[in-house]
Amino acid sequence: MATNMKGKYEKYWGDVSKMNILVFISVIFDPRHKLQFVSWGLNKYYDKEIADSLNKKIKETLSRIFERYRSFSNKGEAESVAQEVEGSQFVTSSEVYDQFEKDMDQDPNSSKNEVDLYLTEPREKKNPDFDLLNWWKVNSTKYPTLGLIARDILAMPISTVASESAFSTGGRVLSCYRSSLTPHTVEALICAQNWLRSSPLSVDIEEHLEDLEKLEEEMAPIPQLNEGLSDIESD
Repeated sequence: MATNMKGKYEKYWGDVSKMNILVFISVIFDPRHKLQFVSWGLNKYYDKEIADSLNKKIKETLSRIFERYRSFSNKGEAESVAQEVEGSQFVTSSEVYDQFEKDMDQDPNSSKNEVDLYLTEPREKKNPDFDLLNWWKVNSTKYPTLGLIARDILAMPISTVASESAFSTGGRVLSCYRSSLTPHTVEALICAQNWLRSSPLSVDIEEHLEDLEKLEEEMAPIPQLNEGLSDIESD
């Protein structure tokens, strides 16, 4: 098993040239790291030739992703503008100027300013309470296209172990010797297994002392309950 795990590690992580470029792109979309951290790490741990090649590949990949997302977003905007122009008989000077601004935004030479602006701005300071997804949610108006890319890339799980483990749990419950269980029974077995293996919650009795006293007062008028409690205490 160790040999197989080592072989799988070497296949996907041992050779940096075989690594998924999206791993580096996701680091760039962390405003605390950006491209500086990726370039620093590659130059520090790999030869200059490999580092330069990967840096170039990462920048080209980021540019292609941005152009693709930008083309899709601009296509939707262009269709909406065309419908508005077709429905109107007269075009005012303000509408002409708005159309000019949108055409300039679609210019390939000016569209890269959004990427350059994000990469050249100062990085966020290291903070243990930093919320990466909330940062992109707030700054998506400033970086609309990059915000769409970050939404898709940062939503990808870093590993499939959790999902594979969840699906394999059902396979361990429903075996070839136990294949006639109802869905409710299987659900109960999986939930009970999860509850039994979970770590116990720490409860502070003093914080709930008042609630316990109120509960005892409410249960005091019930004679059957009091008799049962007295029998338990005597045992």
